[in-house]
Amino acid sequence: MTVGARYYDFEESRRFVSGGLFANGDNAADTTKSDGVSPRVLLSYDVNDTLTLNAQASKGFRLGGVNDPLNVTLCSPDDEALFGSFQSYDDESLWNYEVGAKAQGRGFYANVAGFYNDISDLQVTLDAGSCSSRVVFNVPDAHSMGVEAEVGLSHTPGLDFVFSGSLIEAEFDSTLPEPLATATGIREGNRLPSVPEFQLSVSGSYEFPVSATADAYVAASYSHVGNRYTQPADQENNPRTFVHGLPFLGAPADASTTVDLLLPSYDLVNLNAGVDFDSGFSLVVYVNNLLDENALLSFDRERGGRARLGYRVGTPRTFGITAHQSF
Repeated sequence: MTVGARYYDFEESRRFVSGGLFANGDNAADTTKSDGVSPRVLLSYDVNDTLTLNAQASKGFRLGGVNDPLNVTLCSPDDEALFGSFQSYDDESLWNYEVGAKAQGRGFYANVAGFYNDISDLQVTLDAGSCSSRVVFNVPDAHSMGVEAEVGLSHTPGLDFVFSGSLIEAEFDSTLPEPLATATGIREGNRLPSVPEFQLSVSGSYEFPVSATADAYVAASYSHVGNRYTQPADQENNPRTFVHGLPFLGAPADASTTVDLLLPSYDLVNLNAGVDFDSGFSLVVYVNNLLDENALLSFDRERGGRARLGYRVGTPRTFGITAHQSF
């Protein structure tokens, strides 16, 4: 049994000054502070030489703060009224409960865990509509729960495989009153942003001697990341049509763009091979993102979709050679 606690005492002070074409001319100071204790209890039991069971309960903490002022010169009256009250946000806390098992034997190891996180005052970043601002907002209750597993195999000398994956449910347990629920996506049962429900990865490598003073290896990995939402509000009115409202470069003011805001799953394959010499010299040839997957990582919109629309994407296919000498 392990019992512990962490005492924290935070204080942050800052001054916010804004300037520019659409700025409010802000010049203000604010302070955030918090103190408390985060406890942890861990239990571990060795069933035998190859199997260990464990369980734990622990408390987590994230400091609150004060949002930057809205760019009110860009806000519509409705958005200023809706998001103008989100000035400060409270500390976030959670209790994590976890049970798991670890096993190892001749040529293998395996770890599996199940967990439940009970989250209070979850800090969520929201796009403040037409204001070209983002604010942090507290959601009273939310949770995440799931299972994670990892298995490693090495039955043949030099040959290793690792399999890992997770299945996660992460949802809000609170619903805000309208029109906030529709504007923010904070609705009971809606998914937390940026959390894929399913992830999987597989990797393998084979190492072998090529001379008395050098070893070579080849390796490959595959990973799958499930679908996600960038912001909670992306689950409302989706697919969504954005209208910018201004004529631009020949496009009329009522031109529209329709986007499915559920980011699709993606798959990545990486390959590499190399030679390590006893002298400390290494030579590696690699290809990352072999299939040139165009992974959509998040969707970015400015002024609630009235200005820039775009995806943040992953790195395209990349290949090269790396040489390294240690002394």
